[in-house]
Amino acid sequence: MISVLGQLEEGEVIGTFPLKSPDQESKPEPVEVKNGDTNITIIETNVTLNDSSSNVTKVNCLTDKIYRPVEIVNATALMKLLILESGPTNRSRNDEESRQIPGTCAIVLFYARWCIFSSQAAPPFNALPRYFPHIKAVAINAIRYQVFNAQYGIVGVPTLMLIHNGKPVAKYNGTYYTLEFFAKFITDITNLQPNELLYLTSRDFIGPVSSTPSNETDYCLVLSWVFIAACALYFTLQSRWWQQFVELVQNTWRESNAQHEHAD
Repeated sequence: MISVLGQLEEGEVIGTFPLKSPDQESKPEPVEVKNGDTNITIIETNVTLNDSSSNVTKVNCLTDKIYRPVEIVNATALMKLLILESGPTNRSRNDEESRQIPGTCAIVLFYARWCIFSSQAAPPFNALPRYFPHIKAVAINAIRYQVFNAQYGIVGVPTLMLIHNGKPVAKYNGTYYTLEFFAKFITDITNLQPNELLYLTSRDFIGPVSSTPSNETDYCLVLSWVFIAACALYFTLQSRWWQQFVELVQNTWRESNAQHEHAD
């Protein structure tokens, strides 16, 4: 069930999303929320979370620190977060037992500022630290800092990844970017429960990760199209059909000049 209040003020609750068990059946209920001049439609559906959490060993997260709010990091800061501590823990990190060793847990969002799907995932991700304060939440621009994309299999944005003791252990593969599904993903992996009823506020739509796509130019995409066009032009000029076309034009030109000289 979804509840929405009326006029929005800063920090006001705009929706609640109670957790539902997988066997509950409900129809999708679209909810239109007006945030200033922006209309945002939130659709909650009772769909089984499509991730690999059922095949992932539960991880043991430390609960001695409180992290909030979401922190937008660069490549250097994320690298420090992923640095493994020295000791016997690292030698057994490929074993399932290593996940049972208490360690720092972090949730990382790889996003792009111009991506509309990243904008949809931003409000629920901004709200996660309220319900899982013992998990550090960080976000990184995957287009600007691409050093981690190949290393961790980031093939699209947004990508939500759970890190335990500096090591990625699970990736969210769900279709719906909602607070309910994000919370279920974290609970399935860590056994940590939200500390209160799930809801979004108007502040979650403001930041730290913006819910409004930017109009910035994707230079990587532009360079990709330029490269494709250059390759297409090169192989076209080297093709047999292009050479035949050039010869046809040259022969036609010679015949035209010959007929002109004969007429003179």
